[in-house]
Amino acid sequence: MYAINHAATALLIKKNNSKLPLFPLLVSVQLVEVLWVFFNYLGWEHFSVYGGKLHLDFLPYSHSIFSGVAAAILSFCVINWGYKNKKLAIAFAIGVVSHVVIDVIFHEKDIQLSPFSPKPVLGLGIIDYPILNFIIEFAYGIFCWWYFKGTKPLLWVIIIFNILDLPMMLAPGGDSLTAFVHYPFLLPSVILFQILITWYFVYRYAHSKNDKNSSVIDEI
Repeated sequence: MYAINHAATALLIKKNNSKLPLFPLLVSVQLVEVLWVFFNYLGWEHFSVYGGKLHLDFLPYSHSIFSGVAAAILSFCVINWGYKNKKLAIAFAIGVVSHVVIDVIFHEKDIQLSPFSPKPVLGLGIIDYPILNFIIEFAYGIFCWWYFKGTKPLLWVIIIFNILDLPMMLAPGGDSLTAFVHYPFLLPSVILFQILITWYFVYRYAHSKNDKNSSVIDEI
């Protein structure tokens, strides 16, 4: 699943926890992906290009079931004990786990049970069917907006970012992926940029003009 629709998951969590600040929830649903970005920069995880397609074939430290659950538990402990906010701790942990669960649905078989067990690998492979992938992701993003009862600008944010993801979904492979082969830092950089920009726009337009503005720190 692409960044905008992971971010949309935070809207589902926020709707059921209306008094919690949105920004930490946006971080929670993308924490696993942020780890993937930095693990790629460090060379601990990597992707490959073969058969004309991009494959995220080694990501056990950020995206395994064990790692997702461990990150959720650690996050819960830090927020619950450090910030004395059990509701936020629970919501944050749910956000972390949601990322791995959703990726099992969309990824090809590349998600391990743990970094210590290369087999079995999980993934339903919806990403291998670009049109179906787009339809499901687009519908999911719209559903999250509808359930959240978001603003019209937020709806446009979700629509536009989904459309902007289409070229990457429909990339024909071959020469279009050559840059990622020669410059491996490019892919995690693109993903990081997507995460940051979707955080900004979803957070900015998730609230109406009449909402009371307050800082994330104050809300926590």
